[in-house]
Amino acid sequence: MPATQEKDLEKQMEQYPIVTFADILRALKSHPEWLEELRKIILTTELLELPKKFDELLKRVEKIESDVEILKQDVAILKQDVAILKQDVVVLKQDVAVLKQDVAILKQDVEILKKDVAYLKGEFGRFKGKDFERTIREKYYAYFGKLLRKTKLIQFEEILPILDDAEEKGLITEEQRDSLLRLDIIVKGQIKSTQKPVVLAVEVSYSLYKDDIERAIERAEILAQLLKEEVIPTVVSAETQEDAEKLADEKGVLLIKTDY
Repeated sequence: MPATQEKDLEKQMEQYPIVTFADILRALKSHPEWLEELRKIILTTELLELPKKFDELLKRVEKIESDVEILKQDVAILKQDVAILKQDVVVLKQDVAVLKQDVAILKQDVEILKKDVAYLKGEFGRFKGKDFERTIREKYYAYFGKLLRKTKLIQFEEILPILDDAEEKGLITEEQRDSLLRLDIIVKGQIKSTQKPVVLAVEVSYSLYKDDIERAIERAEILAQLLKEEVIPTVVSAETQEDAEKLADEKGVLLIKTDY
């Protein structure tokens, strides 16, 4: 406070003799502006600033309450989202379970299809083999005529009495008789280069395997024993492998490779 104001204040206060506390109150009521000066004397700076700080604190509390309210709303929304996610997870689990069942059914169907395909392949292979054998038998003169002259297809009815008689005499076993009857083709003729009469014991196999070669040898030996003629084990095939060809050459089996 400026010095002149202090002097004026002192002069005014001299007009109010202070004896009791009531005198102080009367003076302050008459001059409310003195209260500010009194506060400056009685209260510290910190106390004077408390109302302002309280207001600031109150505003901060209100801000916090507002933020808390927003957080509550956000938490409520999150709870709803979590509930929806839980429902979605349940639906997904159900869908996965259904998919697993579908996959299991598909696997079973695939296994069935594999078996069906394998069966069809087998049937087709047998059909192709039978058709290949029929073609060779029907046109034997075309397939064996390059090697033989005067070719003749021997029907099994012609050698059946010989087989039966040989079995009855014990010259061959029942298994040998049955094996010879399963021979695919028997062809008789003369070798073109030497005119030597021979018989071909022919195994027809679309795809040549080592077993075909072994069967041709075995059946040719039985037939040679019965006919008392030279019998050449022969295999006719459309598909051959190197190891089978090598075995046929080593065993002295006539291999005729042809297209089909």
